[in-house]
Amino acid sequence: MEEVKKIELKSIKHYEGMSEETFCFEANLYVNGKAIGRVSNRGCGGCHDYDFDWKEEEKLNKWCKANLPKWKMSDTFAGSDDKELDTDLEMHISNLVCNFLEKKDLKRELNKAVVVMDDTCDEGESWKWRFSKYKGTSKTEVIGGVNNAVSKDKTFVNPVILNALPFEKAFNLYYKKGGV
Repeated sequence: MEEVKKIELKSIKHYEGMSEETFCFEANLYVNGKAIGRVSNRGCGGCHDYDFDWKEEEKLNKWCKANLPKWKMSDTFAGSDDKELDTDLEMHISNLVCNFLEKKDLKRELNKAVVVMDDTCDEGESWKWRFSKYKGTSKTEVIGGVNNAVSKDKTFVNPVILNALPFEKAFNLYYKKGGV
């Protein structure tokens, strides 16, 4: 197999009701744009299941550890150890599933409401104006009206309307992943 450049998941199916300690999911695993097999997790706290050769899994795991950013437990759990840990294949796949779910949630939210964030918002915090409260008014008009209102209101500090941004920028701002 050629050198690994990108590992991604496609056709992700997440089963919220079956997710206990980990995400319950199934997906197709792609390496450099080529499908190599399926990956899944039953959601009960165990490791992922791979339906391809264990040698390939081992190769991908080594690549992840050598090429992906390290992480610390303290980034996720307050009071945890600051020791840097490798991002292995297991963690990378979990991160890909989490990222997929976060994007799905934000898309749903942007479809339901005008979402505004400013400098005082933490990750996932925002103000929302539900489109359903403005029946008969187009989404574009509602977004424009909210933009006019928040730009004049001094309680907002550098407000940004996420609906007006390209999705990736809105996503990064909403989840504080590098900002806009």
